[in-house]
Amino acid sequence: MEDIHRKEKNEIEAESTAKNGKNPSSGKKQLPQKQEKKNSKPPKKKSLFSMVNWKWVITAFLSSLVISIILSLLSAEVLSIVPIIAAVLILLAFVFLGIIFDIIGLAVATANEKPFNSMASQKIKAGKTGLALIRKADQVSSFCNDVIGDICGVVSGSAAATVALRLAQTMGIESLWVNLLLCGLVSAITVGGKAIGKGIGLNYSVEIVTLVAKFLAIFSREPKKNKNKAKNKKTEKDTKEDSADKNN
Repeated sequence: MEDIHRKEKNEIEAESTAKNGKNPSSGKKQLPQKQEKKNSKPPKKKSLFSMVNWKWVITAFLSSLVISIILSLLSAEVLSIVPIIAAVLILLAFVFLGIIFDIIGLAVATANEKPFNSMASQKIKAGKTGLALIRKADQVSSFCNDVIGDICGVVSGSAAATVALRLAQTMGIESLWVNLLLCGLVSAITVGGKAIGKGIGLNYSVEIVTLVAKFLAIFSREPKKNKNKAKNKKTEKDTKEDSADKNN
């Protein structure tokens, strides 16, 4: 009987500890072990000032100022001297130059790195150049779209006014109407050409970047270290071949 009573007491004590979390020997509550949560602080948000590449902003500002002044002076001087047909061709060249650079800027911003990684692994110059263009897409697109594109737009507007004045003088028409017609035509060609160029730049981004990279790779030079390594490898191969021939 005593054994039965002891078993019942032990069962009752076990049930009470399971419900209340108490230890019968100590009489204290056994608190469940809690997992320590790591104090993960949220990352600090970057300020607007730190997000802007001020070095590039200053470079783009100064380069656009210098290029626009030089092109405006040259266009004003040249267009007043050359024949009217040549002046019209120069005006169209400024318009299409802005369209082409707009296509290049969009293509660089949307191109994929994978084909250029494979080209770079095969030690092709165009692959390395294209990869460098894509990794600096913000600066390249800003230069192509904003610097060159906007400068060509401004210069083409001033060139259109000069060409319109010359056309009005030769044709004996009031310059106001010729100016309005020619400036409107130039702006329409620019907007329409850029609208067409957007589709070309998006659908053929890899091909366009490859062409640009091949063109730039012509003017790029390999570092001297790589050339010296190549020369050393060639000399080592030649010495090995000569030693092999002597042994034979």
